[in-house]
Amino acid sequence: MSAVKNVSSIRLASLLRRENDPSVAIKLFQNPDPESTNPKRPFRYSLLCYDLTITKLGGSKMFHELDQVLLQLKSDTRIVPTETLFCNVIDQLLWPQKITHSCPPRWVGIGQNGLSADI
Repeated sequence: MSAVKNVSSIRLASLLRRENDPSVAIKLFQNPDPESTNPKRPFRYSLLCYDLTITKLGGSKMFHELDQVLLQLKSDTRIVPTETLFCNVIDQLLWPQKITHSCPPRWVGIGQNGLSADI
């Protein structure tokens, strides 16, 4: 009988990076090791796991799930968020609002890959 191999945070980050469906990615993030034999020992997420999940959820506009991940990050005392992570969160939450509310109407078509003016 073979032993069950535990999922590490490095493996989880690799799986999250490959996953294209954000709803599957959040399920994977919430339950990375479904066959864990020790429920008292929580999974140790890495900063990269949080960053990848936040990017996927923000890009797909799943803001309720994004809020849950941010609350989990806030309660995780092992992780010290970096400025890059905060900038990523701000980008995901405010980018669509900045485009539609602060730009002239002809610049609403601005994309992250470059400018496309409606002239």
